[in-house]
Amino acid sequence: MKGIALILSLFVGVFTYAQNDVKIVKQGDMYKVTYFHENGKVAQTGFIDADKKMQGTWIAYAPTGEKKSTGEYKDGKKTGTWYFESNTNSVTQVDYGTDSRVASVYQLKSDKSQLADSDTEE
Repeated sequence: MKGIALILSLFVGVFTYAQNDVKIVKQGDMYKVTYFHENGKVAQTGFIDADKKMQGTWIAYAPTGEKKSTGEYKDGKKTGTWYFESNTNSVTQVDYGTDSRVASVYQLKSDKSQLADSDTEE
């Protein structure tokens, strides 16, 4: 558990800037990790494995509670299609290929349907 606490403290420094609370729940051989903004709303949520690598769906939220990004990790690396919402309410689709390298980037319509459709677990 010490190792997981250490890696999570690193995630806080790397992935967040205004979060003050982390919730970790063991689910089978994985750990569901939820970071919170200072206002108490969820900042991001996802899973890490016993090797402390991010796995599966990760979702990030603005302090207002609106979804900002969603995508998949495999063995600690971004994979597949990710969606990012900008401050102008447009959605950018980023496809990741080998070794988390960006394979393609698309600007989608100015709606949030892609973010809403890709929400698999909150």
